[in-house]
Order: sequence, then structure tokens, then C-alpha cells
Amino acid sequence: MKEIQPNIMEAVAKVFISLALLGAFGLFFRLYNALVVKSEKLRSILRNQGISGPPPSLLLGNIKEIKNSQSKAVKNSSIDTHNCAAALFPFFERWRNKYEVK
Repeated sequence: MKEIQPNIMEAVAKVFISLALLGAFGLFFRLYNALVVKSEKLRSILRNQGISGPPPSLLLGNIKEIKNSQSKAVKNSSIDTHNCAAALFPFFERWRNKYEVK
């Protein structure tokens, strides 16, 4: 009876280790799908429609560039036109001019 006990404990440990590895692999796969595959699929759809853009970084995309352009727009807030899109999202106009399909 005492010989059976260590074998059962080893089997239970192996099952828990297997489940932990499976869970870690599943989490990695899910994060990779959400962060890389899905965003690349969306960018591919936009490229097929002729809409390109700046290359994004891996985790943050273009958030850094967007924040920089919005902070510059706040500093230059003397906008006399009624183009509220350019005032709220100044990077759109710059990206449109830079990556426009001609």
C-alpha cells in the first residue's frame, strides 16, 4: 500500500503539470491570435481596399504617434476652420496625405 502512494502522487503531479502547460500554451495562442493575427487580418483587408497606413508596433500599434499628434494639436489649438475632424484627429489628415492611393 505504501508503494502505491508515491506512484499516485507522481501521476497527480504529472497531470497538474500537463494541465498547467496546456493552459499556458492556450493563453499564449489566444494572446497571439488577438494581438497579431487579428490585427494583421484587418490591415490586410484595408490594404486590399487601397487603404494603407504607417506600420504599427507589436503591442501598441500607432497609439504613440496618435498621442503625439493630439498633444501637438492641443498646443496649436488656434484652429479657425470648421473641420472638426482635423482638430480632433490631426493624424488622419497627415496619414491621408502620406499614404493616399494616387
